[in-house]
Amino acid sequence: MTTPAIEFGEVTKVYRRRLLGQEVAALTGVSFQVSRGEVCAFLGPNGAGKTTSISILMGFIYADSGAIRVLDYEPGDIRAKAQIGFLPENFAFYKYMRAEKLLRFHHALAGGKKEGAAEAISELLRKVKLEAYEGLKIAKYSRGMVQRLGLAQALLGDPQLLVLDEPTSGLDPAGRKEVRDIMFALKAAGKTVFLSSHLLSEAEQICDRVVFIDRGRLLQTGLMSELLSAGGQVEILADRVPPELEALVREAGGSVGLVPGERGAAGGVRIVVAAARKREVAEKLWAAGCDVIRLAPLKSSLEDVYMKVMGGEAAAAEPPASPLGMPS
Repeated sequence: MTTPAIEFGEVTKVYRRRLLGQEVAALTGVSFQVSRGEVCAFLGPNGAGKTTSISILMGFIYADSGAIRVLDYEPGDIRAKAQIGFLPENFAFYKYMRAEKLLRFHHALAGGKKEGAAEAISELLRKVKLEAYEGLKIAKYSRGMVQRLGLAQALLGDPQLLVLDEPTSGLDPAGRKEVRDIMFALKAAGKTVFLSSHLLSEAEQICDRVVFIDRGRLLQTGLMSELLSAGGQVEILADRVPPELEALVREAGGSVGLVPGERGAAGGVRIVVAAARKREVAEKLWAAGCDVIRLAPLKSSLEDVYMKVMGGEAAAAEPPASPLGMPS
């Protein structure tokens, strides 16, 4: 049986300032799993505990209690680190260096072998679309180019797990698309990606799994497809709806509305009703001689799910600053 790539079991972390006698619980009993080959979105507002979780995952800090496994090793184990690529939210490279030299430098720091290094680095630069700029000093790179170089650095050694903290933060639409294309390629290659992001539309396109966290507590976790279709409603598109059926749908808490046609085609009528009543409504439409054009689960957006899980707009507000001045 294949073990998960990431396992958190009842993980708790408390920051302490002993001189002031203060304690802040950054994480409280957080449990989740990420399967190998999944792209997982780690979502929550500022101060939710995402940075603390990533720091524990990477072995930078220790949890006070709980069980953590990364690629079936303890966090910080050299055997796990050898298989992890990490891109922090805020990073800096030596601006006087060039991309190829910088990647050679990081390859050497990681203990990489000289044999085959040049070919591997050239392939990475091609993968992140920087091969034409490898001779240019990093000081002249755009923000998007630096971000892609950061991804190339994280991909050194062909890691099995990528941990990416806000990989599209601060990028313009073109830069976000470039990074998103790289993410799709990683997904197609079967890599496991643990992704922290505030850009929900990006996460919705890329990710298979979602973990929601707020104020140091796990709120919900699940497959993206299940979360987006968990509203329990279906959409039925028909050519027309008899008045008596329209009244029945509205009495059941559903809705009926016209859908305009496209390019001169005739429109239709859109019915949204509870999934438990889809068969009843469809059969009544057929019995009335109506054409049912489409019947499908009604999907929410990730933003809709996020706001519901977080408890509305109030949850998205900036939390009070930690008295310890510690990262979240």
